[in-house]
Amino acid sequence: MSEIYFIRHGQASFGEENYDRLSALGVRQAKYLAKHLAKTGKSFDAVYHGEMERQQNTAREFINHYTSKGLAVVPPIVSEAFNEYDSFTVWHALIPEMLADDPTIAKDLEKIPADQSAFQRIFAPLMTRWISGKYKAGGIPRWDEFALRVNQGVAEVMNRHGANKRLAVFTSGGPISVTVQNALGLSDEKALEISWQILNTSITRIKYNSHSMMLAGFNEVTHLELEGDEGLITYR
Repeated sequence: MSEIYFIRHGQASFGEENYDRLSALGVRQAKYLAKHLAKTGKSFDAVYHGEMERQQNTAREFINHYTSKGLAVVPPIVSEAFNEYDSFTVWHALIPEMLADDPTIAKDLEKIPADQSAFQRIFAPLMTRWISGKYKAGGIPRWDEFALRVNQGVAEVMNRHGANKRLAVFTSGGPISVTVQNALGLSDEKALEISWQILNTSITRIKYNSHSMMLAGFNEVTHLELEGDEGLITYR
């Protein structure tokens, strides 16, 4: 069987003008990941990442470390299939509907971005509304279209590389949760719940052959835990 390591990007710059940029902590997380993969002898037959800066820079830390140690690493392949969904567009489209339904959420909106708990209290129901398709706003990406794009991208990677390969995909929480959903046959609601749990620079492993795929490991952050610093463990 072959195996794909789906790696979530390091911490992004939440609350800053350029959210897509890795934070200083995100860079450290990516460096620890790269060192751990090298130390444990992991080599990859192909490396993919999405088009987002935080995905590319997490992959770059991995590639730079391998190169500095004289370890073989193939040039990365860019695939839009592994981009995150456009959460900003969804947010701006659905917040007015949520405010109309429940004006009290305005109190939490005032606390964002400084208060991440307030953000999550709004973001979770907003995303539930989005994946249900039960909203009035038009012109925004649909959850089912996003899931289809990810699943088609994963299938293309599997078909391209075949048997007895180890591949790496540097991506985001959304594509990882969709992939786990596909492997386990989960509902959209369960896929959304999974996405809340995916840690920065965590590794989720999928094994596959010509007729099936299965979950082999989920949300692994041994590379961060070994550092003995709980501050390295982040969700966003």
